[in-house]
Amino acid sequence: MDNVKRKMENGWRRAPALAAALVVAVALAAPSSAEAQAKRGFAAVPRQALAELKSTIGKPFTAGLVFVDGKFIPPPYKVERYGTAFRINGQQVTGQVISWDAFLKTQPGARIERIDAPGGAAAAPVAEPVAEPLPYDDMSDDFDDLFDDDPKPKKKKPAARAPAKKPSAPPPPATRVVFEGEFSPNARTKAMVAKLNKTRTDIEVLLRKGGACFFGSRYATVRADRAPAEMFLDAIPKVMKDSGRYEDFASAARSRGITFLPEGVLQDLFRNRLDYIKLQERARAVKDERKWESMLKNTAP
Repeated sequence: MDNVKRKMENGWRRAPALAAALVVAVALAAPSSAEAQAKRGFAAVPRQALAELKSTIGKPFTAGLVFVDGKFIPPPYKVERYGTAFRINGQQVTGQVISWDAFLKTQPGARIERIDAPGGAAAAPVAEPVAEPLPYDDMSDDFDDLFDDDPKPKKKKPAARAPAKKPSAPPPPATRVVFEGEFSPNARTKAMVAKLNKTRTDIEVLLRKGGACFFGSRYATVRADRAPAEMFLDAIPKVMKDSGRYEDFASAARSRGITFLPEGVLQDLFRNRLDYIKLQERARAVKDERKWESMLKNTAP
């Protein structure tokens, strides 16, 4: 009996030490929010762009779903054009949608300089970049063979000689737009600002209608209308709660109809799977809103 008592007392003495070790292990395993922000995130908007283009901000509203790198941002939302980028609730959610360099190129006297040239390079003429045609591979023969009902073997065409490989051209030098005068708005800059403002309005309208936006620093923004957003909200909180491995999480999400999200978004959602608590609360709030909507429709004259 004394031996048992001594073992129990030793176990209780070691418990605080074990708990402290566990806390240290968790702290070392989980990167701080500052470290995570340093590894990913959106490039800052140039100060001059903010000074010249100002910002456009909408009125707050409570509908919709917003995610930034997989992190759920709860409503209410205020969607803002922040110079050349967008912010929601004061948090930047995109990089520069239209670069500040594109605005500077419209100014008389603007020039393009090589960044890596010692002492500055000779100015190149300001010109809009020309989009190159997309590469096209002729796959007509392979496509026909894939859906051919004729079981007879076909005669193979003689293999064409592969063209001699041309030496790869060196990458173009890094450049920057230099403008030393006073920025003056013109028709082109006003058109670009109008385009940015329209995009801001489109995001706000989508969210006000109950849609969802998945912003990411490593992938293009994914927008979802109300129906897929509600499907997402019905399915994902439970998937987040029950999945301890990403493979299980992705498989369960796909099986529940969440097929409109690319792999990068799912990976970010899995990293932030503890947000299922906030999403469960949001799902309950949305259901209550839907009940009130249906009641108002039924009582309308």
